[in-house]
Amino acid sequence: MAGVTSLGVGSGLDLESIVTGLMKIERQPLDRLERKEALINAQVSAYGSLKSKLSDFQTAMSALSQASSFKQFQATSQNESIYTASATSDAAIGSYNIEVTSLATRDKLASTAFADSSAVVGEGTLTISVGSESFDVAIDSSNSTLAGIRTAINNSTENTGVTASIITDDAGSRLVLTSDETGTENTVSVAVSGDSDGNNTDTTGLSAFVYSAGGTQNLSSITSATDAVVEIDGFTVTSASNTLTNAIDGVTLDLKEVGSSTLTITRDDEAIIESVNEFASAYNALMTEIGTQRKGQLEADSSLLAIERQVRDVLNSGASITGSSMSYLIQAGVSVDKNGKMNVDEDAVGKLLDTDFNSFVNMFSAEGEGFANRLNTLADGWLQTDGLIDSKEKGLDSRLNANLDAQTRSEARLVSVESRLRAQYSAMDTLVSSLQSQGNYLISQLNSLNNNN
Repeated sequence: MAGVTSLGVGSGLDLESIVTGLMKIERQPLDRLERKEALINAQVSAYGSLKSKLSDFQTAMSALSQASSFKQFQATSQNESIYTASATSDAAIGSYNIEVTSLATRDKLASTAFADSSAVVGEGTLTISVGSESFDVAIDSSNSTLAGIRTAINNSTENTGVTASIITDDAGSRLVLTSDETGTENTVSVAVSGDSDGNNTDTTGLSAFVYSAGGTQNLSSITSATDAVVEIDGFTVTSASNTLTNAIDGVTLDLKEVGSSTLTITRDDEAIIESVNEFASAYNALMTEIGTQRKGQLEADSSLLAIERQVRDVLNSGASITGSSMSYLIQAGVSVDKNGKMNVDEDAVGKLLDTDFNSFVNMFSAEGEGFANRLNTLADGWLQTDGLIDSKEKGLDSRLNANLDAQTRSEARLVSVESRLRAQYSAMDTLVSSLQSQGNYLISQLNSLNNNN
């Protein structure tokens, strides 16, 4: 008889359900592996969240872990239309009388008017100097128009700091050369060699662009390069730029126009208080995260207890700190309430900044002793390569890879088991079907004999 093509078709038995039920039992180890995979992935995600909070905590601790972090200053110009100012940690409290007597300007030269930008000028070599540096631009039939010369100058890989443009007015089109930087050290001059008209200095051909401050001037000066001149408390400062960075330690001046204005440098207490608030916020966020993970995927993880204990050991140490009259954060207006939340008394912090600034600074930043300094060291250890968090993540990755390998082997085994079961039950189905056919044939023959009798 023909072979059975679907389990149970030949015998009439529900063999497909039997195989499905057996495979469900065989699959139980794989189901356990998949549940374990989901758990490991949840722990990986939990450690990612914890790592993020630890990184925020480290950033906040780092902001107060060095004395230089507290050297935050504001630079205020009485008239910002004359100049604006900014200060770094190298600045010092004080005030200055500043008079801007002149601004730094760029050198700008213009040619005589040509019919339009497509007018042919001539061929040869332009040598353009910007201060003490120069570069050559070859002009031939491919770029001898006014527009071609402009493009050749701008596209030169050797360009030392000049930009060419074309201005078209009622008289025609003019080539304009402008130094990229301000100051007398960036003056522009132009020389020509190999002019196609045979004369390197006349006003025709390429030599129409010749210009030297002390010589031939076939170009017109629109503006001359000048230096900025500033009087600071009566002392003269000259600069090629309108941005002064070295005139006053830690202060940058951006000059806007000529005039006088008083500069005041003050300590930025608001920025310091903001850093202290960020210190408290990062602590609270970390403790909240630890509490959340303790109730969740990292319930039995000892790392949470280790981190929490190390942080609280620092906060509760009460040891003397070099350069500070304070030993506890609460003395600086920073306290932890009965619910474990850290709070900052901004008024108390502000008063300490005015009355005992150095003690306040050292309480946070003293090397190996200050609260922020010690906590920053802890955070570095947690987050460094092969540190607490990295080791945990590597362990989870290893477990996950082993789990996935086991799943692959289990899935391969299930394919083999199902194939074997189907082969066995298919053979049984065929056998039963054959026996049923033979039985039916015998019954038919017996019935036929009975009918004949």
